[in-house]
Amino acid sequence: MRRLSTSCVTVLWLGVMFSCGPAPRADAGAVESPVPGVLSTPRRLLPYVALEDGRVLAAGGHDGHRTLGSSEVFDPDTGRWRPTGALRTARRNHAAVRLPDGRVLAVGGSNGLAMGALASAEVYAPDLGTWTAVAPMSEARNDPTAVLLPDGQVLVAGGTDVDLRPVRSAELFDPVTGMWRPAEAPGFVRGGEGTAAVLRSGRVLFVSGLQAELYDPVTGHWEKAGAVGGAAGTHRLGHTVTLLPDGRVLVVGGTTSRAAQTAEVYVPERNAWELVESPSVPREHHAALVTGEGAVLVVGGEHSTRGTLASAERFDPVRGTWTQAPTLHEPRGEAGALWLRRGTVLVVGGVNELGTLATSEEYVPAPVVAQVSPEE
Repeated sequence: MRRLSTSCVTVLWLGVMFSCGPAPRADAGAVESPVPGVLSTPRRLLPYVALEDGRVLAAGGHDGHRTLGSSEVFDPDTGRWRPTGALRTARRNHAAVRLPDGRVLAVGGSNGLAMGALASAEVYAPDLGTWTAVAPMSEARNDPTAVLLPDGQVLVAGGTDVDLRPVRSAELFDPVTGMWRPAEAPGFVRGGEGTAAVLRSGRVLFVSGLQAELYDPVTGHWEKAGAVGGAAGTHRLGHTVTLLPDGRVLVVGGTTSRAAQTAEVYVPERNAWELVESPSVPREHHAALVTGEGAVLVVGGEHSTRGTLASAERFDPVRGTWTQAPTLHEPRGEAGALWLRRGTVLVVGGVNELGTLATSEEYVPAPVVAQVSPEE
């Protein structure tokens, strides 16, 4: 990705507007916010997937009372969520990956039982708006990690089984055949949606638990990624893992007190971790992504003493420093955050002290000379 000069970037401001709500509020600048709309039902505990045509898919999750099978799609052109085909199996805490042909693979999760995990998998066709069952995984996995490999296969690792015991295994899905085959097991327990990143080398960095690992798709083997506990010397759960434009990987927050208040970067060339400046607000179960100017936007989350958070911060990978961003209109943990092609960030769903959320908010950068997609 190309990164804009910071001299071309002005501060972000936050606008929000529900489909029947008041006009958007501007915290800075003069650009009016698009209308992000409202989900048809409150959702948490699900992955949001950016489709090939720029729309966003929300499938399954939990509404605060039950596990969901319904799905809906956000259209940036209209600013509204619309129903689409329902999952064949209601699921939450599942993983989802957009395949090279534009379809979306959803795997594992829980169907809502007190102690449950799913082995089933299904594929969404955006052009038809329907889900089709594919071969199940060899093991049931609740809260697994899934990542698209450079060769088009999907690697799924870890999770917990029907008795909530960690699953220390991995398997590969071939989108062409629709079948699974075993992969070498990781050396440590893995799990958590969004806790892996594909490096420039094609290897995959998995960051969860106490020891990070690298998976090499060419050899099919795993190896340790840096020292035990990383630079912060702590266990990570409820954190975020973000690939930076320069090829390093930023890890922020987590459930331990040490993890919540620290951030670190993985340097692939040295197979080593380095501490960076700590964010001003300790957090877990937050959202993070790279924005158009190359900064990492971290929003919301939770903290053991502060409760659900509305705060937002921006990390500058070049300077290694944090700056404040406009706060969310609603505190929210476990929310989704996605880059939209029009140059804004959609923050959707999640939960706070009032319950599970159906609302969306949108970060809108003030005008810049040019805007570059983080996917370029």
